[in-house]
Amino acid sequence: MDHIFISSHLFHRGRMLTMRRLNLSILALIVALALGACGVAPVAESPTAAPAPTERPTSTPRPTPKPKPTAEPEPTDEPTVEEPTEASGGPKTEKVDMTDLQTYTYKTNIFSIDIPASWSSEDKSTPTEVLVRFSDKGENGVVLVDLFEATGEKTADELTKMLSDYLDTTYSKQEKFSQDTPKPQTDGSILIVWGYDTKVSTGATIRLLGNSFIEQRDNLISVETIALPDEQFDSLKEPINTILNSYKIDTSVPLSSEPPATAIPTGQTQDIVIGDLQTYTYDTGLFSIDAPVDWTLKDNSKPGEAILLWTDSTENGLLVVDLFQEEKEQTQDELVTFLKSFLNKSFQAQADFAMDPPKPQTDGSVLIVWTYTAEASGGAKTKLLGNSFIEQKGDKISILTTAVPDEQFERLLDTTNKIINSYSIDSSAALP
Repeated sequence: MDHIFISSHLFHRGRMLTMRRLNLSILALIVALALGACGVAPVAESPTAAPAPTERPTSTPRPTPKPKPTAEPEPTDEPTVEEPTEASGGPKTEKVDMTDLQTYTYKTNIFSIDIPASWSSEDKSTPTEVLVRFSDKGENGVVLVDLFEATGEKTADELTKMLSDYLDTTYSKQEKFSQDTPKPQTDGSILIVWGYDTKVSTGATIRLLGNSFIEQRDNLISVETIALPDEQFDSLKEPINTILNSYKIDTSVPLSSEPPATAIPTGQTQDIVIGDLQTYTYDTGLFSIDAPVDWTLKDNSKPGEAILLWTDSTENGLLVVDLFQEEKEQTQDELVTFLKSFLNKSFQAQADFAMDPPKPQTDGSVLIVWTYTAEASGGAKTKLLGNSFIEQKGDKISILTTAVPDEQFERLLDTTNKIINSYSIDSSAALP
């Protein structure tokens, strides 16, 4: 039986509600990032050549707690699916069952949609996001519903960019990935048709075709996606459109079914200041990076490993560079496994620790976004957001990390990306 798997994780934006300024003092909590990495990277059995870097990666925020949404009337006209533009040849995948549609209503009544009775549902929701994945028995048909809260009213261009950026980040590594020009719909949503080639169990290559609709209703942003083998889209057009047009949202229902944690104080951490940047070059020439001039540098290097940490005056912001040696070239999967294991060991015990799926970057590195709830002075809780990039250059493995309170991420994003994009490694230079 052929299986086609579609990612169910979507982008997130937002800000934390705040009450008072606090000092988080994160240095003691995340110094583990720069300790113990040396010598434990996995060894590749069949090494492959690393791609030449083309562009440095950029950091990505995680979801933050959001206020309760308000109600909005439903649109009078709904979107319809786009048909494939090219013939796919003979059938290469098991036919997707689209019969016997039954209404699925989420447990909080925030949305409902008609789904084939034989399909299964998987609820991947969090307190700040409703995310449900529906799939047929053969995993060849997928419907995704993702609801999360926005900060302010988004323009059509902003919504389009959010969706386009997510699709490109998630699927650009797939063979012959493409996305069509965005198409505004009569109900106010925006459609992007996308697809990529993938192999099925018989060895045949098929085209996977996806239709993703993004829209904003009051404070809620909704992404509705349907994906099927291209060869089946034409024959299933009628039930596909029935499913799409059955989708309803009730914005008066809060995202989370859990009561608000009023007993836990929340607060805004002291503002991080990133002033002028100045190029720092390691004494052996191993790496260089543009770091904030006013941040404090601590060199924790040891024989065989360079470990440099920069912190701001409030100790709420952190930049870490960690470089060590690995003679054998690692595959991307092995690098991801190593970084995941390292983050788990470092932060698993922290409250609400979570990692996003790894995101390959255009320069050959891989990004993992992670977060946990940290305790600031006075007992208040705040979300700490980390972005860790792992890559191998020659016989050197590098982990580059930035960490800031989630509530300040968007304000610092432009400068943080300048720092990340300035990072350069000379793999021929010596370690300490």
